[in-house]
Amino acid sequence: MFQVYLMKLHDVHCHLPKNYFYMDIENYMERWISEGLEVVISVATKYKESLRSIELHSKFNQIVPGIGVHPWSAKRKLTEEIKENFELLILDNKNVVLGEIGLDCHFIDKEEYYPIQEEYFKFFLGLSEKHGIPVNIHGKGAEGVVAETLTSFKIPPNNVLMHWYSGPKKILSQFIDRGYFFSINPSVLTGSSHIEVLKATPKDQILTESDGNVKYTIDDERIIGSPALIPRVLEKISEWKQIENEEISDILHSNLKRYLNIE
Repeated sequence: MFQVYLMKLHDVHCHLPKNYFYMDIENYMERWISEGLEVVISVATKYKESLRSIELHSKFNQIVPGIGVHPWSAKRKLTEEIKENFELLILDNKNVVLGEIGLDCHFIDKEEYYPIQEEYFKFFLGLSEKHGIPVNIHGKGAEGVVAETLTSFKIPPNNVLMHWYSGPKKILSQFIDRGYFFSINPSVLTGSSHIEVLKATPKDQILTESDGNVKYTIDDERIIGSPALIPRVLEKISEWKQIENEEISDILHSNLKRYLNIE
């Protein structure tokens, strides 16, 4: 009888609270689980989506709820009410990830929003430090500020994930030296410069993500990102690291456990 190795698949950054996935989550999860998905982190961009992430976790234990405010959503003052709402979410739901959080000075060009972004970012980093929660960080165009800000908080390096890093090589090297994780996504299948992050990052600091429902052009076809693309990302990682698919799958599974503080 043939023995089939079902790879351990994980997606550490997928926007499941978006209506595209949320409205048909049962069918999506059934398919992805059948293909080997063990863990998907449901990142949120605002409080409403954070609530949806927690709801989705109650339906599927493969879904790790992400809570937070994306820098694109950080446009109004951080109030005590907002702080209390997120504190309560953490108190009621211990196993969460703070994400998607961070800074963006690339897609957001209105400088009046930058201090507000920083206020939210520091607030969530403070929650991570206080409660020992992993962070899932967006830092497009603000990589230097992200690097400096992180030094002000006592967050274990294994609890820091840089999502879709595309910044300066100097800061990439700095983050690698600190021991942070980097999530590699389907853009490595498109000829994107993201492949340079894959090449530079040690295998024990790599995780996989889809950033669903972002669209990718792969082999001249527009494809919506989802955990269904993770096997192809694994193949590319295997190719560049010159490690068999099964072994790289096991290595990344071990990395995921360290990121999520799983014994």
